[in-house]
Amino acid sequence: MSTIDINDILIRRLDVTARVTDQVVELSERHQGGLLIERLIGRYVIDADARKVWRLVDGRRSIARVVEDLAAETALPAAELVEPVLGLCRRLVELDILQVVTPTDAALLDLVAVAG
Repeated sequence: MSTIDINDILIRRLDVTARVTDQVVELSERHQGGLLIERLIGRYVIDADARKVWRLVDGRRSIARVVEDLAAETALPAAELVEPVLGLCRRLVELDILQVVTPTDAALLDLVAVAG
């Protein structure tokens, strides 16, 4: 199991593509609103609930902030979302789909934001 915690900031790996596609229907029973995530070595489907988390992972928000924003968006209590969100994030880190932001990553993101 991955050792990430609620205060970590995650970012998508550069070799990951995500798309809405008809192939999701073929790969998952819970395909409605799902997302196909592909890497060179694997293909994964996340459902509509996980897609909401995926959208909020941006390299700037901590997992705690993702939970807060998701709670505000869904009107669900944040306390009920912590474990499912952490579990999803841990699994995506284990699959090398997400990674913890390093200080170097954060500095580069800040430069992009200023230049952008």
